[in-house]
Amino acid sequence: MKPTGSVLRICGIAAVLALFGWAGSAQAVVVTQLDLTGGSSTYDGKFHRVLDRLIDQDGTIVMGQYQPVPDIVSPITKGHKSFSLFTSGVSGADAPFATIDGSSITVDLSSLYFGVSRGDSLRAWNIGGVAHGLFNPETSEFMLSWNHIFGDGAFKEQHGWSHDDQAARFFLQGKVVELDATPVPLPAGFVVFVTGLAAGVSFLSWNRRTGRPGVAA
Repeated sequence: MKPTGSVLRICGIAAVLALFGWAGSAQAVVVTQLDLTGGSSTYDGKFHRVLDRLIDQDGTIVMGQYQPVPDIVSPITKGHKSFSLFTSGVSGADAPFATIDGSSITVDLSSLYFGVSRGDSLRAWNIGGVAHGLFNPETSEFMLSWNHIFGDGAFKEQHGWSHDDQAARFFLQGKVVELDATPVPLPAGFVVFVTGLAAGVSFLSWNRRTGRPGVAA
């Protein structure tokens, strides 16, 4: 069965769109770092004041890696205790990761912890979650929020959380300080396939116009 002109045109268009469509997605925007300029929370337990002070500091959250104390914000010391924020994979949570879609931003902060240390002793509570918010492409500014539930009260007596199943909402704002347009390499097989398809369509179309037979395998 000989290919019709319509089939040839459709195949040609499909090949071109596939090639250019893939090329259009070959640039991936990667958020490498968030520059924090402030924040707050609705938590009202024992440590709520110092937790709010920590979140409201200038700081940095690096994407794709865990940050120990004091890399995110400067710790706050009260008496013999030091309060801090850090990220950790101890519970299996991934390192922070951000995606931007137009004016929306999503950041996985599931590995974010609040820590209280005294001497060599450290007590820590996960305060993270998947944060959603707004992003300004012109200024790189963002605002994020997420909800966190502090569990079943297991830490209430030992560590000082004051309410069972305490739910809190957290807020952060700042700037996306680096947006790298990272080339995504095209699979060689895909390029060869599309290039070959386009060449084949052109050859068949030329044969139809000239009346010359194609080469049989």
